[in-house]
Amino acid sequence: MDADRLSAALVGGIACLVIAAVVVLRMIRKLALAVLISVVLVGAAAVLAAQWSGLRDCQQTCSCDVLGRTVQVPDNPLCGPDRIDPSRIDVDFDIDTG
Repeated sequence: MDADRLSAALVGGIACLVIAAVVVLRMIRKLALAVLISVVLVGAAAVLAAQWSGLRDCQQTCSCDVLGRTVQVPDNPLCGPDRIDPSRIDVDFDIDTG
């Protein structure tokens, strides 16, 4: 191989490597964007899951907060001025198994 052909092959190789680098960088950007969006969505889901788990207890305490905002507990007989004291409820179930 003479110097002219070798020079052309090297230029062609450099051009191929530059094109490959551009393609790889575009893929990495897309991958990085996909990872970033996934992290944001998983983080948002974790925040919502934490808020949802707190809602389980609010029926008992009559005080609900979701993302820093107070939420009213609708039609809960354990809340409000005419609330029912659950310790005074007499529950007696007679189950006839006969």
